Amino acid sequence: MTAWSGVAEAYRRSFATLCAGTIDTLLEDTAASPGGDGPTTSGRPRHLDVGCGTGRLALAAAQRGRDVVAADVDPDMAALARATADGRDGADGSDGADQAQEGTVSVLEAGSPTLPCPDASFDAITANFVINHVPDPRATMQDLVRLAAPSARIALTIWPAAPAPHLASYGEAARLAAATPVPSTRLPPELDFPRSVDGLAELSDGAGLRVLEARELTWTWKTSAEDLMAVIAGGVATPGRIHRAQTPQVRERIEEHVHDLWSHWAVEGAETMLAFPVTAPYVLAVRD
Repeated sequence: MTAWSGVAEAYRRSFATLCAGTIDTLLEDTAASPGGDGPTTSGRPRHLDVGCGTGRLALAAAQRGRDVVAADVDPDMAALARATADGRDGADGSDGADQAQEGTVSVLEAGSPTLPCPDASFDAITANFVINHVPDPRATMQDLVRLAAPSARIALTIWPAAPAPHLASYGEAARLAAATPVPSTRLPPELDFPRSVDGLAELSDGAGLRVLEARELTWTWKTSAEDLMAVIAGGVATPGRIHRAQTPQVRERIEEHVHDLWSHWAVEGAETMLAFPVTAPYVLAVRD
């Protein structure tokens, strides 16, 4: 059982669209050269997407002409990724009309640092909001280095230490409702790292990668209040753990408070649609 067991569908409904805000940047920055991706034995670059979730990034990479291995340790997430790949639903905005130029997607039910792939077998690697969830970030980084071919680019994002407005609002709502706290899931100090641009860059450098770029990514995430509450009620992330631990009466009070707090980010003319500013640490590195 993983931390995501039983919550994959709730994640797909809302938080997956949040994480999708970085897809274009990660794919553009992991291109082998300005003129396009370098060839492999199949004539297409090999791309590894670690912690692939619903498979949106993997499909977008395939639609850009890459042969993708999408890996997720949770069986429900892996199943969603297979369904996304099979559906070819234009996750990167294309209509899928020119599939002759597309690459392939194969899905592994596996996680780092024990991915069953040969050394130096990928020309590009993405780990989109993954390093902040693994039990040993340094071991995971070492595994990514093992899997990267020489000159391969590795693009990494994490969530920062400070919660984004949608999560901070939930935390305040839980406080106002006198919710029962849940045990912390933070890593022990010897395994953890600073959840910041500098912290992610230092983690990459410590694994032997050369950091090309370290900065914050910013975008606006639009979702409905209904979908956001559904993903929390489904048990996703810390708010989901808190919500599931409460009595029905406390849950009801939390939801009243959080809907009121979320209304600050309501889209004008669409009362149930919310638009949150999002910031995430980002590192692009290369294996020399």
